[in-house]
Amino acid sequence: MVMISSNAFSQTAEDNLKNADETFAKGDFYNASVYYKQILDNDTSNCDIAYKYANSCRLYNNYIDAEKWYLTIINRNNRNYPLAAFYYAEMNKYNGKYELALASFKDYYKKNKDKDDFYTQKAKQEIASTEFAIKLMKDTVKTEITHLGKSVNSPYSESGAVQLGDSLLLFSSYKNVTSSDFESFLPDAILSQVYASKISVAGYSNAKLLKGAINDPEINTANIAIDKKNLKAYFTRCVQCDDGAMICAIYVSEFKNNKWQKAKKLNNKINLEGYTSTQPSIANDNNKDVLYFSSNRPGGFGQSDLWYSIFSNGDFQQPVNLGSAINTPGNDITPFYDNNAGRIYFSSDWHKGLGGYDIFKSEGSLNQWTEPTNLGYPINTSYNDVYYTINEDTTEGYFTSNRPGSYFIKGQTCCNDIFYYLNKPDLTKKQIKEELKKDTLTVSQTVHLLLPITLYFHNDEPDPATMRTTTDKNYKQTLADYFAMIDKYKSEYSKGLDGDDKQKAINDIDSFFNTYVRNSFKDFERFTELLLKDLQKGSEIKITVKGYASPLNNEEYNINLTKRRIASLVNYLKEYNKGVFLPYLTGDSTTKGRLIIYEEPLGKSQANKNVSDNPNDLRNSVYSRAAAMERKIQILYYDYTIPK
Repeated sequence: MVMISSNAFSQTAEDNLKNADETFAKGDFYNASVYYKQILDNDTSNCDIAYKYANSCRLYNNYIDAEKWYLTIINRNNRNYPLAAFYYAEMNKYNGKYELALASFKDYYKKNKDKDDFYTQKAKQEIASTEFAIKLMKDTVKTEITHLGKSVNSPYSESGAVQLGDSLLLFSSYKNVTSSDFESFLPDAILSQVYASKISVAGYSNAKLLKGAINDPEINTANIAIDKKNLKAYFTRCVQCDDGAMICAIYVSEFKNNKWQKAKKLNNKINLEGYTSTQPSIANDNNKDVLYFSSNRPGGFGQSDLWYSIFSNGDFQQPVNLGSAINTPGNDITPFYDNNAGRIYFSSDWHKGLGGYDIFKSEGSLNQWTEPTNLGYPINTSYNDVYYTINEDTTEGYFTSNRPGSYFIKGQTCCNDIFYYLNKPDLTKKQIKEELKKDTLTVSQTVHLLLPITLYFHNDEPDPATMRTTTDKNYKQTLADYFAMIDKYKSEYSKGLDGDDKQKAINDIDSFFNTYVRNSFKDFERFTELLLKDLQKGSEIKITVKGYASPLNNEEYNINLTKRRIASLVNYLKEYNKGVFLPYLTGDSTTKGRLIIYEEPLGKSQANKNVSDNPNDLRNSVYSRAAAMERKIQILYYDYTIPK
């Protein structure tokens, strides 16, 4: 498969139109828009092509261009496209232009109120919804939102994150399976699969395909949910039909013998033939498993509704609709049931909200629910906000959004990414004063109690097998990947041992990672906070960082390696809190504070002589605790000048 190339520009308008219509029919809205735009570039007066182009842009989430071309059609007063006015209003809202959206929806409804169709009903609902959005934006929720970054998110789409315990994140991701070229974005070039990222004090490791039988290399797999015993995984597999539509079904895999077993499709009560069942969430009610899911099956209130099914007598029973309190004439999707709170979270494009899809919550269970409540801004935006989940620590969790700030291939709102949220408690003035009283030492005194601070690395990291002296990697991500290897270290270092010797080797590695590596990074995070405080006072701070390497490789190589390790620390500071240290590193701070970093890369000259330098003895030269202790950098000195 190849991407659309420059020779497409030389094709006739007739060829481009044929290609555009065919790719649109297959659901490939981005490439359809490319073909339509080529025709428009040569004939901007063609309303039919302009309308098709606008629809393509809307359907691949390019709201800005869609709004522009719907308005062009409206201004030409062409009555052949009555829905252009509705979609224009919708794009106004998606682009956060609430006042304009309100006026546009009112205008559309006024002209069509005698009709009894979906769009007229929707316009009426959107008038109330947009008025609600204007009020809601004035009442911001105290929630901290964090984009998960490149270890989890990619320029394609990620969604449906669920955290297991405090150490593993599972989620779905579309990846290009035929090319590394992001210009190639046709439907048969990407495949959704379930990925896993290990979580440590350093953050999230680079995501890898989930091992076991859950993923199928030829079928889209997504929307994973794990039961409370961590013994069953429910997920969706989707197949694209000839007409471009996706038909999805829910499967289950059991965890046995330390691996996920072959997936089984749930019964035809859940997976009704010819319809989609997707986005499972598994809950428990009176000691019985309850499956919540979204489906477009008959018998609902709208396009996609939420349903539940109780596991009884060895199988899931006939699904029941959650009812009109939850379900609407629109799409109600991505359920997540919080058993602890007795509450369901879901997304809807009909209930009053800021988007797009907004996230809502409702108390209850089965088909008895309170009126849904919008979670508010900044969880919800004018874009699509879906797949809300909650961790064991109920103040935090994840959701999926195509808001600006997500990585993208074509257009800043084309693709979904995963975001982490933390709900912050309201602190009274008295509580704030109590927190301040705890900081009885001066900043410099506290810093010197922390020194020296040692940061550890995996063998030949970052950027192995190079003579470069710099790296683009941030130490925190390097550390996350290092932590993700703890099981491999235990396995390699205990290989060939038995009994107490084997357990001692495993304990040595566990102690190294969880005592030395973890605690050292915590000290470094505290050091970073204190450093910033000192700089904000206008101090000039000089820190000395010394780099070390294990005896593997020659002196010149290892000196360059230690330089890369020091560079990863500098990158951490540069990227910390959206670049707050950058003015201090460049000398451009308004407080006159200045941060100067002295580097001392020592290579292997001071490595422990008892550590193996035999590349064929990986157990001792790479995976031993002794070797791991040598791969480090240290912050040794902290000198400061108090501002006058």
